[in-house]
Amino acid sequence: MTMKGITNVSVLGAEGGVGVYWDRNCSNDVFSIPWGTITPGSVKDITVYIQNKEDKPIYLNMSLMNWNPPEASKYLNLGWNCTEGRRLDNGETIQVRLTLSVSRYIRGISSFSFDILIDGSDSFPGDVDKDDDCDADDVFSYFAFAYGSKFGDPNYNSNCDFDGDGDVDHNDVIAYIAPYYGKSTQ
Repeated sequence: MTMKGITNVSVLGAEGGVGVYWDRNCSNDVFSIPWGTITPGSVKDITVYIQNKEDKPIYLNMSLMNWNPPEASKYLNLGWNCTEGRRLDNGETIQVRLTLSVSRYIRGISSFSFDILIDGSDSFPGDVDKDDDCDADDVFSYFAFAYGSKFGDPNYNSNCDFDGDGDVDHNDVIAYIAPYYGKSTQ
C-alpha cells in the first residue's frame, strides 16, 4: 500500500516561546510537515530547528493530536531526537530530527493527517515543587492531593494543572507526570 503525498500532512504549532524553523538561521517558519509518499514499514525523517524566543530558559515538550483518521495513530509513530523536557536556554537554537515510523501492518489507510504541538514551559514537566525534577515529592506531596480538583476547589493547585484546562485529572498524569517521572534537568 502506498499513501499518496498531498494529504499526508501534519500541521505544526509552537507555543510557550518556541519557534520552529526549516533553516538554522530561523528565518523560515514551519507551519506544516509534508510527509510525502510513504509505504508500510517505512521511516521518514524531517529536520527542523527549534529556537527559544523567550528571555529565560524553557523546557521542550511535543504532543500529537487530531489524528485523521483516528485509527492512524495505531500505525504511525512520531518521535524526535530531543529529550522530552530538554532545557533550552534563552536564544538557543537546536537541530531536531522528527522521525515518522509506519507500521508494516497498516491497512485501509490511504492518507492521514495529525497535528504536532511543540511547546516550551518555564519549568521541567511534572515538577510541581519547582526543584527541577519530577519525583515522589511532586507526585505524592502535591499532585495526589490536588488530583480530581477543579479551579476554585480548596485543594486545587494550578502548578498541578499542567495542561491549564482548569482541573487536575488523568490528562495531566498521562502527558506530564508519567513521561517525566524519575527524570530531572541534571
